[in-house]
Amino acid sequence: MIQIENLTEYQVEMLEHMWSLDSVEEYEEWYALLDEEDQQLADSLQQMIILAEMDDLMNGCKDAKEVLKKFAL
Repeated sequence: MIQIENLTEYQVEMLEHMWSLDSVEEYEEWYALLDEEDQQLADSLQQMIILAEMDDLMNGCKDAKEVLKKFAL
């Protein structure tokens, strides 16, 4: 599960809206309607989601490596 802490109420609302969109096309249409400041915020939130997911994936690899060490000769 992705978890991002210390977001403002507005950032949470924007993320919830981003999650509610059903396709890339819907996202692009919505994004085009935003002013420059909100586009930058949407970009930042998107990057945070990507980094949080990558962090989860890397932690999973770390745990797997620890388990595999037990079987190494």
